[in-house]
Amino acid sequence: MTAIHDLIEDWIKMRSTLQQQIKLLESGGIGVRSNALGTESTIGRIKKCIDELNSLLKEHASADRP
Repeated sequence: MTAIHDLIEDWIKMRSTLQQQIKLLESGGIGVRSNALGTESTIGRIKKCIDELNSLLKEHASADRP
């Protein structure tokens, strides 16, 4: 495996984890009320992280192809 392939796999895992965290926050599944102070800003920050990971994946996807 190449280093870029390993990075891409890690970014995909991170994105998946962040998406799961958003679902938990939105549903209140982690004991945080959906309208709790800061929850919306936390979700917004996580979404920015996901957007950044998507940008990295898009930028480097061609390097991972054989």
